[in-house]
Amino acid sequence: TYLRFIASGAVCASAVHLMLTPIDVVKTKVQTDPEKYPNIVSALKTVLEKEGPGTFFTGWVPTFGGFFIWGGVSFAFTEFVRRYLEGAAGSMASSYEVPIILASSAAGAFVGSFILTPSEAVRIRSVAQPDFAPNILGVYTRIVAEEGFSSLFSALPAFLVKELPFGMAKFTVFDLSTAYMYNQVPAAREDIKLSLFVSLAGGTLGGICAAVVSNPGDATISEMKKAKTDMTPLDAAKVLLERGGAANFFRGLPLRMVFYSLLVSLQFFVYDGVRFALGIGADDLKLYLDVLGGALRESGGPV
Repeated sequence: TYLRFIASGAVCASAVHLMLTPIDVVKTKVQTDPEKYPNIVSALKTVLEKEGPGTFFTGWVPTFGGFFIWGGVSFAFTEFVRRYLEGAAGSMASSYEVPIILASSAAGAFVGSFILTPSEAVRIRSVAQPDFAPNILGVYTRIVAEEGFSSLFSALPAFLVKELPFGMAKFTVFDLSTAYMYNQVPAAREDIKLSLFVSLAGGTLGGICAAVVSNPGDATISEMKKAKTDMTPLDAAKVLLERGGAANFFRGLPLRMVFYSLLVSLQFFVYDGVRFALGIGADDLKLYLDVLGGALRESGGPV
């Protein structure tokens, strides 16, 4: 079962994030260079007219690789912790539903942050400074040579500030919203199409809420990793405040909300194909919905 969790999480997270790389690139440009890219529309226009369509897929390699590993590890670890806590709680598990959701999602986000931090450092630098190196390997090599290997993890505190509330909000909103929908439409529990629609709707709501609570951390990371710097997360936060006030922490939020709505929707279709490939049949509805729900909640990432 856990090998299936790892495989499905890895494929879903990497494939969907790869498809949505153009949105992530535009978001990063708006955050890292607000003078050149003051808003989403102007950023799209500038990239198309002056930089070319290929720019939309800048950094796709670390995006794909980072989220492939993240999806497999974080997804499986979250499921392991959730099921362990439910088993430990026994008959009282339903009474501790929300704490179990929060604890398991926080555990998965914590582990996942160590995987995403270096890949996002490379991706952000390649987007913010297109001429930094001729390819992704060159970006990685130059960062390590000039700034040290530890610089790849310098944004880890900011990543934790971003990923922990992201994962916890996404899990909690997903579970509570789907429970509400099932209570309103009991027939959905017996109809697989309705059940999948409920999971899709709950995942979309969870993704939007998670985008809101994690945006300050996301903006801080982009500020830190856009160029060579000794800036700490606290320094980056101060720069953002001085440059444009608290509103600067929410630059790129509309695009991230769109991103996560699309990500969850696309991940549903990707996961549907994966579960057929892994032989998870319609008769095993409980396992199917467990894995699908985890995929929707554990989609991760740009960041």
